[in-house]
Amino acid sequence: MKKSFFLESLYWLAGRMAVFCFVLSALALVLYLLGNFQEFLDATQILLLTLLRLTLLAGILSALTYAAVSFALGRPRAGRLVLCFLSIAYSGALLLVTGFLSAWFQLPN
Repeated sequence: MKKSFFLESLYWLAGRMAVFCFVLSALALVLYLLGNFQEFLDATQILLLTLLRLTLLAGILSALTYAAVSFALGRPRAGRLVLCFLSIAYSGALLLVTGFLSAWFQLPN
């Protein structure tokens, strides 16, 4: 019974964490893009890129956890899993772009 309670709690937490990280990464991306046009300080831009990279990594990990736990519980919902994998694709693509931006600006990892 405890295993089921643990998986249920992990299912709940991973799903909400994936949505939170998705929204936070979208917000950080918007702030970074607005900062380019508003000419934010370089330190602020680096902070936004670092925040974006961390939220994207956390989003990928939580979405993968959500998908794995949903299969472990035996109730993979097709609609939610499609959104989960779209979130993983979005996060992976943006993580790749931020890596290229870091290399372009020669920022420390």
